[in-house]
Amino acid sequence: MEGEGVESKENLRDDAPRIEGFLGRGSMVTVSARTGVDLAGYVCDQNESGLLLDARDPSGDSTGYEFLPWSSIERVSAG
Repeated sequence: MEGEGVESKENLRDDAPRIEGFLGRGSMVTVSARTGVDLAGYVCDQNESGLLLDARDPSGDSTGYEFLPWSSIERVSAG
């Protein structure tokens, strides 16, 4: 089992993000929700309840703040 952990660390890209950076305040992300809606925006905050975004429309204009509970999120992509 130790060999598997060592091998995967060696194969990890040098620029692979950590959660703190990936979901850190000010990070631009796209979130796919279980409702079928994709939201793009800047992370305002996150905690054990969910993710708070400053949502943006395709032109980059703010559309307001959106709170997404973790249970409603299928995928988060860096953008």
